[in-house]
Amino acid sequence: MLRKSFSHVLNVHKKSGNRWSKTILARLNTKPEEIEDMQNSLGQQVWEDSLRKFQDLGFSLKQTTKMLLDNPLLPSYQTDKLCHSFDVLKSVGFKTEEIKEVLVQEPKIFDRDPRILKKNHLNLTKQLGDHQGRIAALAAPNTLIDNSLITNQKIDYCIMEMLINKPTIAKSKILKCPYILIKTRHKFAYRSGFYKKIDPKNKEGLANNPSIPDLFFSSDKIFLSQFKGFSLEDYVVFEEMMMSEEDSFNDENEKADDKDDQTDEDPDDENVSKGKKNYSRRK
Repeated sequence: MLRKSFSHVLNVHKKSGNRWSKTILARLNTKPEEIEDMQNSLGQQVWEDSLRKFQDLGFSLKQTTKMLLDNPLLPSYQTDKLCHSFDVLKSVGFKTEEIKEVLVQEPKIFDRDPRILKKNHLNLTKQLGDHQGRIAALAAPNTLIDNSLITNQKIDYCIMEMLINKPTIAKSKILKCPYILIKTRHKFAYRSGFYKKIDPKNKEGLANNPSIPDLFFSSDKIFLSQFKGFSLEDYVVFEEMMMSEEDSFNDENEKADDKDDQTDEDPDDENVSKGKKNYSRRK
């Protein structure tokens, strides 16, 4: 019943199984060896059954193959489980085509507890507002499964350090990037003089700064080509320094948390060595 309902919603158009294997490489920007490795891993029958299952659910050949390559667990999932993920996304307000695009971009959503998806979507709307939170989820579906604390860390950095407004954060796909990459690329550009500090009052300097794609969606080589006098080795050293700083910061936070846990203990608790019973707090 779920399968029938799901197929009806997506306006399914079934395709002949004989065409899949013959046309798949011609229609995809996927390396032949990646397809071959997946086929060998799953077995030809499971591979073709998986293609058929997702195409029956309304996904194109290209979309289906991308999802299978990005999430090898998908062939083992029953149709009911796949439909449930669709229903969860529909329940938070996504339209049919938007849901398909979200799942294609981040097929690991199928693996996650629906409660986590809803919680993370709610977090985005709290951080960015209802409309911008929805846009952010569409632009960076990983935010629906990532740790919300990390997502918030990215948002805070973009707002506080780079003075990027919420609509730009939402639509720019910057939340797809790891936090350490955002911080490292921005700090490197800023300390090299390429990224100017922005006046928070009049936003002076904002228009002259490099775009988000130039900063965060380019290879190291292309990123460094924007600078003069810096080599890849310089960037690697800087990147390692930033990662070391981040590790030290995280270690300090963990120690602070441990200290807080200790100070929160009941002062009436006595050490066993003093002959009194020690009652440990339940976590």
